[in-house]
Amino acid sequence: MRGIIWSAAVISLLLVAFTFPQATLKADDADQRSLTFAAAQSGKQKRVNVCRARYRDCLNKNQIPSFECQYIYQDCVNQVY
Repeated sequence: MRGIIWSAAVISLLLVAFTFPQATLKADDADQRSLTFAAAQSGKQKRVNVCRARYRDCLNKNQIPSFECQYIYQDCVNQVY
């Protein structure tokens, strides 16, 4: 019985430790390269979201067949990467 209570306490303590972010980490401590990489990732994600919006607009307008909308999306994404 003691072992079960002990393991439950340890698991709950680890769960709480990993759930809350570390408050002691400051922005000044972060490496500048990692911040640049994070900004680049969000920029790529924004451009991919624009490609997805174009694809949805293409489908909603029904002016061209849907398989050609997929080509528009692929061209847009290929320009992102």
